[in-house]
Amino acid sequence: MSFQTKCPMRGPGVYPIVERGKDLKYLSFQIVELGGTLREFTMESGDEELAVDFYSGPVRVEVASSSGDLTTETRARASIKEPGEMLYVPADARLKLTLLDGAARMSIAGAEGPRGVSPRMVSREQVETKLIGKDNWRRTLYTYIADNIDARHLIAGETVNDPGSWSSCPPHKHDAQNPPAEVPMEEVYFFQLEPQEGFGFMRIYTDPADPEPLDCSYAVEDGDTVIIPRGYHPVVAFPAYTLNYTWILAGEGRTYGAWADDPKYAWIKEA
Repeated sequence: MSFQTKCPMRGPGVYPIVERGKDLKYLSFQIVELGGTLREFTMESGDEELAVDFYSGPVRVEVASSSGDLTTETRARASIKEPGEMLYVPADARLKLTLLDGAARMSIAGAEGPRGVSPRMVSREQVETKLIGKDNWRRTLYTYIADNIDARHLIAGETVNDPGSWSSCPPHKHDAQNPPAEVPMEEVYFFQLEPQEGFGFMRIYTDPADPEPLDCSYAVEDGDTVIIPRGYHPVVAFPAYTLNYTWILAGEGRTYGAWADDPKYAWIKEA
């Protein structure tokens, strides 16, 4: 079984990637590319809360919901190395995105969500930024949606691997019911690279003693998506290419940091 979707984008359009209830239990995911004659995109959130990540732009954002309306404009993003902006949309809302100039790429993740929560734009100045790890497994973590948003399921952000560096390292998983240390959560990784012709690698694997073991490795390129229903999932960037992936979590709990390191490799934290 493959958990990877190779880049489907062939110009402006709407590209469904993950269907909630079919591909994953908790998460949906799609990419929207605005440009050319496609200048705007509208959707109803229905029973889902949404996390909209903006990679370029600028875009006018309009959200209408029973808990309040939001109108704002995103700023052009010069590089995937830098933080951007992410929009939280509650259930039963209407979202409209209008291209203001050039072209724009956005991802939209969804999970079953609450009504009555106000829409919220998390600006680049509000992003929680952390440097994690050391040596060649040091990476930058941008957290957009966590305890700052009263979401029901979604936790979302981005990780930036410097060229040749690893992330999700030591490898960790979040597929066991062992609260508060670990709770089952699915995840989606959406990859972008700079320069765009670069690539990285990702492995999804379980302990050999797992009753349903899996071990899959993927070369990931700009615009690829990998879904992570369970298992450990480390990533590495090819030398000379910066790798950015948007990560979105949803599952049986909503506790940031509720995951477990692979005990085989946890020792590197003390090395």
